[in-house]
Formats: sequence, structure tokens, C-alpha cells
Amino acid sequence: MTLVPSLCSARKFMILYALPISNFCSKVAIVLRHKQIPHQILPPPGGYGSAKYKQVVPTGKIPGLVDDRLVLSESEAINEYLEECYPNPVMLPEDPAKRALIRQLSRHHDLTVEPIIRSLFGQVAPKTRNAEVLESKATELQKQLSMLAELSNPQPFLLTSEISLADVGYAPTLLLGELMWESFGMSWNLPPRLKEWQQSLQTIHAVSETLKEAHEATTTWIASKQG
Repeated sequence: MTLVPSLCSARKFMILYALPISNFCSKVAIVLRHKQIPHQILPPPGGYGSAKYKQVVPTGKIPGLVDDRLVLSESEAINEYLEECYPNPVMLPEDPAKRALIRQLSRHHDLTVEPIIRSLFGQVAPKTRNAEVLESKATELQKQLSMLAELSNPQPFLLTSEISLADVGYAPTLLLGELMWESFGMSWNLPPRLKEWQQSLQTIHAVSETLKEAHEATTTWIASKQG
């Protein structure tokens, strides 16, 4: 791996505590890999939320990033820190308006789109599935994906010609949603401009590598709920 000069810590590599099943962990892994930042990805010691892990990352959350004495545990804060420490390749442009639009889409992911999909984790097991809940949430998600398409301007990425921080959350979350919808026996329908964007994402090695890991972990999790 090429060592990229950092504007921050002199530490030789960062540690990302993460699990491939977590789309928020994947969101950070994509940035680390795309920027070729020296790092190691480890599972949280003792497990997610454990007392042992909280000795390292006080919140007990994943992803958790350790860079020398700095400890962070929110994906958005982590990614902006990585962008400021390793500004190349640029994932948050200098233009204030463009930065604001990128942050807007990223928050739309974290606060609106992702929570809808997360709310259906309990529906993956057939014995706890509720058709009315699925239909209601599917309608809600479709509305928010249409809003995402309206707010975006693929060039070919959501708002930029190169991948930005706006793209990295949606990539794993929409994969998760698609696999869950498949297990529900429901049609997964992305607006046309988002389908084109999704195809462009696959040309980015950091994305394809991370989504491959996420796909394997997610299909294993879904299969474990079918018995």
C-alpha cells in the first residue's frame, strides 16, 4: 500500500474497529481505502458494545477509529477527519456550496434513508414478518429514494465527477436494502438516475472491495434468520 502523507497524526497507521455487516463501518472503510490511508480493520474486542471494547472506544459503537490518542466513533465525524487529514483524493470540495450540498445528502442518508431500512431488521425472520409494516416502510423508502434522486445531480456520482463523501453511505446501505427486499420477496426499485450512479460506483475499487465483504456478511446474516 502506498503511504499517503498526512496532515494530522504521525502514527504509521490507524485502527478501524468495524464489522462488515455494518453499513456505517463500510461507509468509513470506503474512504480509508479510496484515500489509501494506512490502516488496519479489526473487530471490536469483546464484541460490539462490550465493556472490553468500551475501554478502547468509550461509546462502544462501531465504527470506531483510533489514530494515536484520538478516538472517534461516529461515521460522519470519522470521514470528515479523514478528509481533513488526507485531502487527496478530494472527497469534499473547497467550494462552500458544493460542500453544503454533499453534507446535506450525507445527512439525508444517516437520518432518513438508513433508519427506514434499519427499522426492518426485525422483519428478516419470516416468523416475525408483518406484511403491513413492510408495505408501509417500502412506500416510505421509495419516497425518500425519489427525494435523493431529485436532490442529486449524477456526474456520474451523486453531486460530483469523482466519488465524494455524499456517495459512501448510500453505497452499502442500498446494497443492504436490496438484499433485504430480496429476502422479503419484494421488488427493489431504484429511480433511473440512481441505477446509473450505482453502476458508476462499481468502477471504484474501494467501493467494490468493501461491498463484496458487505454482501457476504449480509447474505450470511439473512440466511441465519430463515430457519
